[in-house]
Amino acid sequence: TYSLTVPNSLPNEKPDIYYIILDGYGRSDILQKYYLFDNSDFISYLTQKGFIVPSNIYSNYAKTSMSVPSTLNLKYIQDIVPGIEDSLFWWLMNPFIQESYVQSFLKDAGYQTISIATDWDITNNTETDLYFSPFNINLTEFEASLLAKTQLSIFQPLISKIAFVPTSKSHRDLVLYNFETLSKIPNISGSKFVFAHIVAPHPPFVFDRKGNLIEPDYGFSFNDANDFPGTYEEYRTGYLEQLEFVNIKLQQTIESILANSKSPPIIILIADHGPGMLTDFTSSENTCLEERFSIFAAFYLPGLEDNPIPDDITPVNVFRIIFNEYFSTDLPILENRSYYYFDTIKIYHTED
Repeated sequence: TYSLTVPNSLPNEKPDIYYIILDGYGRSDILQKYYLFDNSDFISYLTQKGFIVPSNIYSNYAKTSMSVPSTLNLKYIQDIVPGIEDSLFWWLMNPFIQESYVQSFLKDAGYQTISIATDWDITNNTETDLYFSPFNINLTEFEASLLAKTQLSIFQPLISKIAFVPTSKSHRDLVLYNFETLSKIPNISGSKFVFAHIVAPHPPFVFDRKGNLIEPDYGFSFNDANDFPGTYEEYRTGYLEQLEFVNIKLQQTIESILANSKSPPIIILIADHGPGMLTDFTSSENTCLEERFSIFAAFYLPGLEDNPIPDDITPVNVFRIIFNEYFSTDLPILENRSYYYFDTIKIYHTED
């Protein structure tokens, strides 16, 4: 057990905190080993800007639906919800994102909470002080599926004018909207906690390396790993093209945040899990666990004399370290563990 009571003494200038999830972004050595891609130019850019880039970081879980709530609640899922192992419902994790310990702690500390729309229901956090979305109405995945696969499809052009309908183009537009909004948020007054889940470089692959729209032959789908509807080579090529464009947008966004922030902000860039070219959701034995669990992360932590980030950090400890360093909490650092699931039905039934 631990307490997240806000200390009596807080820093006079509480730094803005950006928590930016880059879905499926793999660690540099893994990109080199399995994708034959050299990401050193981007890593060099980050380190020159003052970011800490751990070289041996792993994710705690192989799926977003468990990784993100675990990070935001500073605990492993089995400790957040004991007895959840036999549940079939992914949506059970949504409240632990919308009402997370991190969000509650920072609200109590005087932060304004901000989130940006994503087209994945579980991480679409509407329970913040400010919620930015290009549309007033977002269709759920189920609603979008009904619209696409039934006679209701004749209404899609009309509905698209008033609601966000998941398509390759709308997904591309939403990813761009996230980067654009992140660049503007420094202009909002007051201390801010910003949550953004960017579903890239994870499939669908809708950008080439220059940002041009790609319209996959198989239509819009978040399907990854052995559920990906293309070949290994199509995955590798599409993933790398999209990753290169994400790097460009990240550089532009970082430049804007740093240039326009009144005081240096905390910036957390982190993947929820690694890529899935060699991942089999039905079997850990048929999965390249090194690829799936080795994640990219970079931390901009202003005002600290020493680097508090261990090279082998896992996401469950990220906010423990940040709260200890900036808010004088005394949270213990948990043992690093990584969990895979036994099957795609009971995703909470995991193996260590």
